[in-house]
Amino acid sequence: MCRILLFFGDPRPSLFRSFVEISRRDRTLGLSHGSGWGVLYAREGEYGLYKSVKPIWESYIDPPSGYKLYLLHSRLASVGGISPGNTHPIVYGDFAIAHNGTFRREELARELKGMGLDVRTGGATDSELFLKAFVDMGGDAEALEEVAKIAARHMDPEEPMMNIAIADLRTADAYFLTYRLVEEPHYVPVARADGVTAVASEPLDDGPWSPLPNGALAKISSGSIRVTKFIT
Repeated sequence: MCRILLFFGDPRPSLFRSFVEISRRDRTLGLSHGSGWGVLYAREGEYGLYKSVKPIWESYIDPPSGYKLYLLHSRLASVGGISPGNTHPIVYGDFAIAHNGTFRREELARELKGMGLDVRTGGATDSELFLKAFVDMGGDAEALEEVAKIAARHMDPEEPMMNIAIADLRTADAYFLTYRLVEEPHYVPVARADGVTAVASEPLDDGPWSPLPNGALAKISSGSIRVTKFIT
């Protein structure tokens, strides 16, 4: 299990520091997400990426200002060991992924390979496999819906959910999708667009965070979150 923050606009140090604290010990199950962390920051046609295999609360650095999108991820390793290549966000082509949840990787790879896709990846994570399939299938909303429906068949029963942020590095817009077989609060991401545009694994302050509906696919840009259903 992992924690995610997708944020748009000028960095809010208080929110980012709150993300560090919920990574040290989340407020839903009390888990510690110390298997490395990363932050991606992007604006149209340009991005930077910082990763550490140390826990975020031991190695956090503030990302630079002046970017449109910030994607933070703290990892609790499941598929793939602790290494820079397995630390999120992971970049492939014009997109980056941060993922919360676990797919049965071999089963997912087998189905994707049967569709004619190349399932070789640089790292060992199920998340990178998902991202590569999405990009190779077209890298648009339709491709995201298709690969998400395939991946939903291979969710680990011990973590029966997927929360996935996909950042478009060309436009600095993003998608966020969520699908849960169990409505456990730990699995339910929250969003806000009240001057702060963000999606997170759990509320980071007392602001107006709202749960994303199960089966939601959100298209997000600075100032707006447009939600549709991709699965029922």
